[in-house]
Amino acid sequence: MHNPRQKSYNTNMAKDIVQVEIKRIPLDIEASELGMVELTDLAASVEKYMLQLQEEGEIDTLKQALLAALHFAAQAYLQSQNEGGKRKEEESRVDDLIVKLKSSLDNTRK
Repeated sequence: MHNPRQKSYNTNMAKDIVQVEIKRIPLDIEASELGMVELTDLAASVEKYMLQLQEEGEIDTLKQALLAALHFAAQAYLQSQNEGGKRKEEESRVDDLIVKLKSSLDNTRK
């Protein structure tokens, strides 16, 4: 799934930054382990899941975001359990992604 709202792929201080948009909120994400396509697809998946929660009656956007983070963290956890020895690596990547998304969200509110 490609997100048509993916904005740009820039080099900033030798770091690749991907700008995505979730629920009309632009987020600049450092693309360290994931590329532009992967981050754009993940953002589209998160937005789709949040819209599903909204259709089910959950209107609090922050709660939608937290539920989406837990949903995708659980998916990554279960996948790493099935794959074996990559559990810690996957948890770390999910945790890093959550921190980066939270930081980007905090920066957009300033």
